[in-house]
Amino acid sequence: LSRNVTFIADVSTAQIASLEVTQDNAVADGATANTLRVRVTDAFGNALGGQTVSVMADNGATVSPTVSTGPDGTVEISVTSQTAGTSAVTASINSSTLSRNVTFVADVRTAQIADLVVIKD
Repeated sequence: LSRNVTFIADVSTAQIASLEVTQDNAVADGATANTLRVRVTDAFGNALGGQTVSVMADNGATVSPTVSTGPDGTVEISVTSQTAGTSAVTASINSSTLSRNVTFVADVRTAQIADLVVIKD
């Protein structure tokens, strides 16, 4: 006698297992994106698909406020900005949170002289 048994992951213990920067140093043009990959697992390390992850970014960067994991428990986060510098990207689910920094570089195509001062004539 044999029976098939299916084990399911424990969604009540969903946590951010990893948050990795996969693309960095994007141009701060509001369109070119830095990307990160978040992985959600249960307390036992089982991948959790279909989970909603909250996402935030600082320093004027733009992200989707929520993303949903695929069957493998991962999802890609795209971050854009019009402000050059470092932005912290934070992914959260339940009480589990991880943050990583991404860098946006100035757009040399739109460079212009911002100020010109004569110091001594």
